[in-house]
Amino acid sequence: MFFIIIFSIGLTVVLGRYVLGSVYTALDEGGITTVAGNESRATMESNFAVFDYSLVAMAIVMIIGLMVTSFMIPTHPIFLVINIFGIFVLIFLGMIMTNVYGEIVTGEGVDYLGETAEEFVMFNFLMNNIAFFGAITIFITSVIMYSRSR
Repeated sequence: MFFIIIFSIGLTVVLGRYVLGSVYTALDEGGITTVAGNESRATMESNFAVFDYSLVAMAIVMIIGLMVTSFMIPTHPIFLVINIFGIFVLIFLGMIMTNVYGEIVTGEGVDYLGETAEEFVMFNFLMNNIAFFGAITIFITSVIMYSRSR
């Protein structure tokens, strides 16, 4: 679920940034800008950097929440095998999502998203390494879940 939430919200922000840039370009070419419109545009342009930080903060908060709740779940050691299998499945899904994001951003026919996605440095780093972050998170969560005293 972590992968899907980060992927979908991040991709929505990147696409939203592209659409906003296209709208502003069309307004500039048509000469339909006003002083108030230019001020709001400058504010929005400067505030888009906050989305990069907020996506990373959201990922960190979800990881911390996962670790806290994993401490509260009663577990039996027999489920460790299922957990290890789940780690491999999540790593595989993380690699697929990294490839899908890479294709959407830099794929053929959609090169224009590459320039927009470069503005979100931290999110790009997170998406390019999401399988690694997921594996580390699940490993630490598993250690927390199975090492607590009964």
